[in-house]
Amino acid sequence: MAIFMASTKSISRAKGQSAIAAAAYRAGDKLLDEDKDHGKLHDYQKRSGVLSADIILPTALADGEIGRAELWNMAERNETRKNSRVAREWLIALPHELSEQDRKDLAHDFARTLADRYQVIADCAIHVPTDKEIERGASPLNFHAHILLTTRTATTDDDGKIYLTKDKADSEISDDDRRKKGLSRMSHEVKAVRELWEHTANKVLEAKGHNLIDSRSYKSQGIDLVPQLKMGKDATHMERKGIPTEKGQFNREIIQSNELVWNKHLDDNQKTNAKADRTIADLHESKLFIVPTAPKPDFKPRKVTKESIDSTNDAVNKLKTIRLNREKAQQAEQERLKQQRIAAIAQKKQEQAEQEKLERQQRREQRLERIAMETGEFNHYYQQLEQQPIGVDRSHLQKIDPNSEFGKHLVAIVATDNLMQALTRYQDEPSTTKHQRELAELKYERLGNDLISHSQSALDSSKNTRHSVTQKEYTAALKGIFDDMVPEHKQNLSQTQQERLQSVSAAINDHSYDINRSRGMTLGF
Repeated sequence: MAIFMASTKSISRAKGQSAIAAAAYRAGDKLLDEDKDHGKLHDYQKRSGVLSADIILPTALADGEIGRAELWNMAERNETRKNSRVAREWLIALPHELSEQDRKDLAHDFARTLADRYQVIADCAIHVPTDKEIERGASPLNFHAHILLTTRTATTDDDGKIYLTKDKADSEISDDDRRKKGLSRMSHEVKAVRELWEHTANKVLEAKGHNLIDSRSYKSQGIDLVPQLKMGKDATHMERKGIPTEKGQFNREIIQSNELVWNKHLDDNQKTNAKADRTIADLHESKLFIVPTAPKPDFKPRKVTKESIDSTNDAVNKLKTIRLNREKAQQAEQERLKQQRIAAIAQKKQEQAEQEKLERQQRREQRLERIAMETGEFNHYYQQLEQQPIGVDRSHLQKIDPNSEFGKHLVAIVATDNLMQALTRYQDEPSTTKHQRELAELKYERLGNDLISHSQSALDSSKNTRHSVTQKEYTAALKGIFDDMVPEHKQNLSQTQQERLQSVSAAINDHSYDINRSRGMTLGF
């Protein structure tokens, strides 16, 4: 069912607005503000959702022609005050039941009616909901038109060129000036224009066999609907981006409540129509018992026989049966409609549930794809780390044979240390995702175990070395590397790993002490 919407607002410099910017935005056009001091290019050509944008002239100027840029630059030049109204806008909802061409013709007819009413020029832009807007929660039936009107009347010069006069349109003058001209207050004028849109749209809707719109408020129509809250540009912008707002949540609850009220209203209308049908039928039935007026007989009427009474009673009983059967049929139809509505609601809920399930599945698949991609990137990065050669810039490695058993463990310790340092830097990078940080943490934990294991093995290898000088060199190299490494990794390891690492570190220090002590005793210290 088509909804009624016809609202107006002014485009005012006092609000920091520009008629040129407003026209460019609504038409999806590129317009240059020709003001020498504040000139600016307003480019909205990439805007989607603009079906058409046309200049509508009043009937008296129908043979003329004027461009959008020329029109609104002229409108701006004609206003000299810093708080001037430079344009007036009417926003109307176009019936979604109509075809695209019918909606366009209807909007243009109404725009021309306004142009003729005030002798101004109209700029009519028709908008349709975009796929992006629908995905963000906008109604797919939100067809509407923005009609910008000049605030001053239009005419032509001797050469037939269209220009705007210095006379304000009747829609822009004060109530005092309107009263002097014999016009009603502006609030009454707004109501009259809303009724004019209702009349204009209903002529087309009726001709196409659709339900009509009503300019009256729901309260005036006796429908107990709650109006939605005005969202504002900030809340609207957030909702379109998929960010829920408090106002948006209120409006969603209001929509659900109004849907229930509206369904009850439709049920009440059906009941009223059914009652009217019964009343009409009863009137038709009563005509069967109306006896036409006849002249008074000049003879004595005969007595009513039992046969005639029985015949009359049969007729009455037949009518009662007909009436009862009709009421039963109406009740059955009402019950059918009720069950149909219940089934429709259930079907809608099922479709919503299936849609939500599909969306959850899509989000899950997207998440898995993202995780797989991030895992692949991390594995590639880690493979590159493993392939990097181990530098020999550490003095402790330069004195140790890397091919010895101890040397192999020491090289493994250094390599593990390098990988752990690289993973720490990787985690701190802004481009690293949460999942990749988790992978790095797991890898870091495994490397920590490898570090402790190789350290213990290196210590054991050093202890098993029989040559005292070599054993001293091994222990010194192991202790040197360990002293450099432990403080850096200690805070990033788990509690258990910290305890194990501390235990190995203590064992290395003890072994180093024992070696130095025994050497001192040998030398006689």
